[in-house]
Amino acid sequence: MKILAIETSGKTFSLAINEYGRNTASFYYDCVNIHSGMIITAIERLLNDTKNTFRDIDKFAVSIGPGSFTGIRVGMTAVKMFAQVLNKPIVAVDALSILEKSSSKIKGIKIIPVIDALRNEVYVKEGKKIVIKNIDLFIKSLKKYKNNLLLIGNATISYKKELIKEFGTYSISLPYTMHMPQAHVLATIAYQSVKSKNYSKVNPLYIRRPWAEENNSNAKP
Repeated sequence: MKILAIETSGKTFSLAINEYGRNTASFYYDCVNIHSGMIITAIERLLNDTKNTFRDIDKFAVSIGPGSFTGIRVGMTAVKMFAQVLNKPIVAVDALSILEKSSSKIKGIKIIPVIDALRNEVYVKEGKKIVIKNIDLFIKSLKKYKNNLLLIGNATISYKKELIKEFGTYSISLPYTMHMPQAHVLATIAYQSVKSKNYSKVNPLYIRRPWAEENNSNAKP
């Protein structure tokens, strides 16, 4: 089983190839939203470096968001195109689940993935559902974990001062790159997952409309 995973839900961009349960190659770039200009070239290079072709890939994995609308569209379009042409299945995983699997469990510590939704809001999980919460309400909801909390995700960078003030430095102590969902984790999830979909059934996870659309709908005639 060979899997090609693509993660483009944020400012970073990453690819990975998992061969029979082992991540054999990965690519990570903090590219500040220039995914579309390099995604095909990067994939071709990764395949070439691992002596694979597109036809060697058994299934694809993609991050469906939430996150950057543009980034998500780029990754989803590429994966769905490859899957359609090659008649291969897709494993679709949300970005919060990728972050959640990025860190090993620590006894007595609650690990919570959190992604910046801008406008003083964050994307978080409530059970199996992903919702948007105001950052102050999010912090308030976590006070019971005050001394036993580890947050993972780019919201820890955006709201660093507020989180440190309430929960201390340890709560956001993971290295910068671990706060970004990455393709090598996505590839491992896809290898372990038996849930795959036809390309026509894979859709982006947009919790809200793009900022420009919201502005237009709220504008006075």
